[in-house]
Amino acid sequence: MKKALAISLCSIAALLLAAWGVLCTVFVSTGAGPARPPAPDTALVRELRDSVEALCAAPRYGETLQEAQDYIVRTLTDAGYRVRFQEFRNGGATYRNIIAERKGLHRGRYIIGAHYDACEPDDAGGTNPGADDNASAVAALLALAKRMPARPEHTIEMVFYACEEPPWFDTEGMGSHHHAQACNVQEVKGMICLEMLGCYSNAEGSQPSHFPGQSLLVPDKGNFIAVVGNMDSYTLARRTAGHLSKRIRTLRANIPFAGDSVLYFSDHRNYAPLGIPCIMVTDTAMLRNERYHESTDTPDTLNYTNMARVVEALLDAIRDLPR
Repeated sequence: MKKALAISLCSIAALLLAAWGVLCTVFVSTGAGPARPPAPDTALVRELRDSVEALCAAPRYGETLQEAQDYIVRTLTDAGYRVRFQEFRNGGATYRNIIAERKGLHRGRYIIGAHYDACEPDDAGGTNPGADDNASAVAALLALAKRMPARPEHTIEMVFYACEEPPWFDTEGMGSHHHAQACNVQEVKGMICLEMLGCYSNAEGSQPSHFPGQSLLVPDKGNFIAVVGNMDSYTLARRTAGHLSKRIRTLRANIPFAGDSVLYFSDHRNYAPLGIPCIMVTDTAMLRNERYHESTDTPDTLNYTNMARVVEALLDAIRDLPR
């Protein structure tokens, strides 16, 4: 009897271990990254810093978006793109999504997006430079645009969104909502959202725990980049994370029924309901960065070397997008 019970307990333990392995492989997985991460292009590192500083030089909330728009348009135009705008009205004001694209060899398109607005401070005299949120991702998308293959496999549509932040977040006023509703769903093969890419730390506890069991799945050092989405985006997430993990420690999370969870706290939330595979690439935002939506979210707090690694890895991922 004791022997049979011991065998039964061992079988249960084996099943639990196997289930945990499936969970970690399918739902959440962590790539340790290379032991010695390759040094990124130093010119790219400087370029990212310059872009973040330029974007943070003027407010990017409410109706004060013109300088950021001008910078984005000028950078894209200098890189040879014909820029177009998608205008929409919110609260009596006109806002613009900024769009550039690179035509592909085959049918179908991928959208890569980042919002260029910052969160307006609560106090009238306050400031929010918005370096990590979200100048870091805008700078990365501009760098990607400048290095995009001349003829990628699929058309790559790069969208710089207005109105991601409150009071428009989770409303039909989001710039990404307007873009998603206007796109040809049958043509779009996937969407990659870039959201906060610049905050990293090797210190113990720099990735604070926010929910029970987090420590079993998420490293406690904020030195990784995350790729998150639902199960519809499994292939896109896994392939993207695979390229990122060659240059930086990477966490991938594909969670069923993600709904309105923290996994959808950005612009990709407006594409998922349309059945479009969509992922967010992020430094985990407010889960890590204590300067989130504060006056201390300044350009000097970002890790531009790791940002450059992310950009270089994303370029590799773009060359290997699912067909």
